[in-house]
Amino acid sequence: MKLENSANRSSLRDFLPLAAGLAAVWWLAIRMLWTDWEIDPQYSYGFLVPLLCVGLFLQRWGDRPAAAPPANLSRNLLLALPPLVFLAGIQPFFEANPEWRIPGMFGAISAVTISLVLVHSLGGRPWLRHFFFPIAFFLIAVPWPRNAEEAFMGFLMEKNAIAALEVLHWCGFEAVRRGNLISVPGGLIGVEEACSGVRSMQSGLMASLFFGEIFRFGIFTRGMLVFSALGFAIFGNFIRATTLSLVAATQGLAALESWHDAAGFATLGFTLGSLWLLSYALHYRRTRHMPPQKLPPPPPTPEVPGQLRRAAYFGFTLLVLSLGGTEAWYRLHERQTPSSAGWTIREGTAGTKPVPVADKTRRILFFPEGFSETFRDAQERPWQFFYFRWPAGRTAAQAINIHNPEICLGSIGMKMVRQLEPLEIRAKGIILPFNVYLFSDRGRPILVFHSIIADRQPNSHNAPMLESETGISSSEGRWAAVASGVRNRGQRLLEAAVWGTDHVAEASVVLQRYLEQSLEVGTPAVQP
Repeated sequence: MKLENSANRSSLRDFLPLAAGLAAVWWLAIRMLWTDWEIDPQYSYGFLVPLLCVGLFLQRWGDRPAAAPPANLSRNLLLALPPLVFLAGIQPFFEANPEWRIPGMFGAISAVTISLVLVHSLGGRPWLRHFFFPIAFFLIAVPWPRNAEEAFMGFLMEKNAIAALEVLHWCGFEAVRRGNLISVPGGLIGVEEACSGVRSMQSGLMASLFFGEIFRFGIFTRGMLVFSALGFAIFGNFIRATTLSLVAATQGLAALESWHDAAGFATLGFTLGSLWLLSYALHYRRTRHMPPQKLPPPPPTPEVPGQLRRAAYFGFTLLVLSLGGTEAWYRLHERQTPSSAGWTIREGTAGTKPVPVADKTRRILFFPEGFSETFRDAQERPWQFFYFRWPAGRTAAQAINIHNPEICLGSIGMKMVRQLEPLEIRAKGIILPFNVYLFSDRGRPILVFHSIIADRQPNSHNAPMLESETGISSSEGRWAAVASGVRNRGQRLLEAAVWGTDHVAEASVVLQRYLEQSLEVGTPAVQP
């Protein structure tokens, strides 16, 4: 008995380096995806995915096949070196560009690849085939690239708006569609991102893959579940959009507040519940005449080769050094880096009228400080100005990306004509860079000035902007941010829109005068 206990303790010690190395790998991968899961409702299911991966792996562990380790372990471990180096090397870029989804995407792929190499190193091809799905299942939690996500979301919103309009016409209501807006006698109904169906579609896709693995369906049945998930999500959101449109047409826009969230949860529940019932029915049909089967005892756990343990120590050390070195690099540069806390935009300039920011907008953008107001220029053209500020942290960088003029204005029926040349406006010694867009509202031109500024001195040549809206999403900009030790410590959004003109030079003069009146400059603070 003493010899057996000693052997068990020895086996446990052999697995500790592997556990430590894997923990570091997966912690880094989850860390790069966490903020997207936190602030974007359509990816909130991502918090469940790591737990489901563990559950599926443990389920597979009970009926694992006998191990057949590869003959050439060195060649096998070389496959894990590129993703390991990527995880270590990408950390400085992730710190400087937290809104960039590419590191998170490839970080997840790296974690999956390293885990599969480890499984193959311990059990060979039988283990690789057996444990492939529980490990690769994690990739379902990776957010899409923003361009693909926005294009797909816009497509679904448009189709839902068209379908809702047809139902209103069938029911005898007068309704007109303007982009993703539907005009009914009671007001305007917006088919927004939440009504696109992407959230229930993503959650349904995750659930269909999970149920397929839980019940151990074949490839054909799993594919059928995936297509069923898409069908349930599309149908559910069609019902949601049309129901909300009918509520607005019959009860008024005020009634939507009490119906909107409940309809969203009902759609999600319908999708997941329908998938569960379908999966259980397929499982019952397959097993109802099968006698209970007793699983044979699992084969013994293979020994951990010394080479694999040394590789795990190396990987763990490399990742720890990468994290420590990254943090030291940015802290070194932040010791004397001036912040732009010395300037702000004052609300209530003479001639302006405040416009309350909707509670829904506050929930979406997560900004703790900001306002909106309107005014008219000398030609009596209406202007609207927005100013939002986010504190330091990754949430700031992610939340600010949600506010995109093309998406926001397109969702209320305006059409972007083109993006114009960017410009800089100087006000009280501060240089403010703006992207400029030309929109059309039923033939009426609208100029939009849009700026996202890092929370530091905007005229500092050593402090590049961090966000794609300012044109620093190029590889040169990302390298410059790392080289100068610049990472996100808060951001601001300035946006101004003027109706009835497409003359940028004339409009920029008006905006410059407004900023001269509303901008307050103090002494830049030094970050500790």
